[in-house]
Amino acid sequence: MSYVPILHLTVPAVWVSVLMAAAAASLLMRAATGRKLGEWFWNALALYILAWKLSYIIFNLQHFLDVPLSILYFNGGLYGHLLAIALLLAYLVFMRRKHAALAEQAANAWLLFFLAYQTILQLFEDQLMQALLQASLLAAAVLSIRLLAKRPDVPDSLLLATFFTVELLILSAFGPLLTWQNATLLVLAAFTIAMDRRFEQKGTNT
Repeated sequence: MSYVPILHLTVPAVWVSVLMAAAAASLLMRAATGRKLGEWFWNALALYILAWKLSYIIFNLQHFLDVPLSILYFNGGLYGHLLAIALLLAYLVFMRRKHAALAEQAANAWLLFFLAYQTILQLFEDQLMQALLQASLLAAAVLSIRLLAKRPDVPDSLLLATFFTVELLILSAFGPLLTWQNATLLVLAAFTIAMDRRFEQKGTNT
């Protein structure tokens, strides 16, 4: 795992990549569609980070009590990640009724966020070839979203599924296919694309 020095702390590159990718996804979504991401995006990100980080206390209570600052460097691991994803999915289901843009934006936001995250993380880890492929796919995704934004009559679920599939192929080319990261990519991709399809069908029927 790579680390990034920030002031007097050394922070895992994963966390820096997450925050930078979130900012990048917000900017790229606005560039592609002319609309900014709703507050649901930042709330969902904060919920995931807090749940995964704080779950470290639940699953490693004794170690946390012995060394409280260890929470800066560790998280809840796989179990904490699964808990955070479950809470995130529940949040999306609950909030899609309050945020009209959520169902429309979720799949695109997840795609841009994940591609930006992978691009930044691979740069931190000096994996230049993979970073280049990720950046190329990210640029193609932004262009495609921009083109589809001008064609509301064209369903975008198939294109989104294609991008997620290509991303999965890239990840599998540089590592094992069966990982919790790839599983997370597929679960959130399927969930957000399903939300997008339902949003499109509802719009067509009205």
